[in-house]
Amino acid sequence: MDYTQRMMFLVSWKICFLTALCTVSVVLANVPQPENVRVTSINMEVVLEWDPPQPSPGKLTYTAGYKSIWAFTPVCQNQTGQSCVFTERLTNFGLYTFKVRAEFEGRTSQWVNTSEFHIDRDTLIGAPKVSLSSKAGNIRVDIQDPVTRVPDGLRRLYSSVCYNIMYWEESETEKPTLLECQQQISLVLSELKPKVRYCVQAQVSVPSYHKVSNYSAVTCETTTVGRAETWLIVVVMMSSLFIVVVTVTLLFLAVWYGYKGIKFMFPKAKLPEDLKQFLIDPPRCDLFLAMQNSSQPEEKCHEVCIVSELTEGAETEGTPL
Repeated sequence: MDYTQRMMFLVSWKICFLTALCTVSVVLANVPQPENVRVTSINMEVVLEWDPPQPSPGKLTYTAGYKSIWAFTPVCQNQTGQSCVFTERLTNFGLYTFKVRAEFEGRTSQWVNTSEFHIDRDTLIGAPKVSLSSKAGNIRVDIQDPVTRVPDGLRRLYSSVCYNIMYWEESETEKPTLLECQQQISLVLSELKPKVRYCVQAQVSVPSYHKVSNYSAVTCETTTVGRAETWLIVVVMMSSLFIVVVTVTLLFLAVWYGYKGIKFMFPKAKLPEDLKQFLIDPPRCDLFLAMQNSSQPEEKCHEVCIVSELTEGAETEGTPL
């Protein structure tokens, strides 16, 4: 093959390649691309959304995926829906590009790519929840972080999280007091007016990323009366102590006398058998009267001779007394 033939072959091959490329481009152009492609991320949930092309050639399907530093990974394929959830596929500190294309009767549109997406930088933070309780003239504020895809997600994603708290009297909405970047999730609002209704809102703040959440819903609570005077507390305590002492004493006396009464009613000592017999079978009245009316028994007297030892000695010696 001489030089002229080789040149003609190369020119012909280029022409065929360009023709095929143009043909593919025309085929791809026949399927319009999805429109308004956007990434929605709140509390680290990541969703890719898009609108169908206008005009649409018919019933379209879509394929969406993401590209990391390694490779492209399809997630939603040949679906008719116009959104794709990527939450479970991504890491907290990854860098991703999302893409989607339309499909119709075996033909596809060109890919539509998003800009680079950082979860920690680009995710939006939802509003926290606030609960209030009033005690001793103060209001306790408890803040609950928004629910994330992983437990305690904000603390894992950001090194520093704080709260901006705004409160005001319900009747004076134009004069709020702002407490900036409070680190505690619970704090006490003091120096408030007694029996006045106060309203509170809070928002999450991440200073390192210069981002904040929306404010929470307005929550209101009425303050109670302040702390009582010291002398009144002492009087109440002494009264309570006196009542306790009197109550304990009365209970002790009741138990003691009850115990004595039971012992008196049911003694433990055993009665003699003759006394038991007397109690069981007491003597009859007629026998007692007969004993009283009976004559006294006759007394019999006998003379008693007393012989002393001296008399006995005299008789023995034969000496007359």
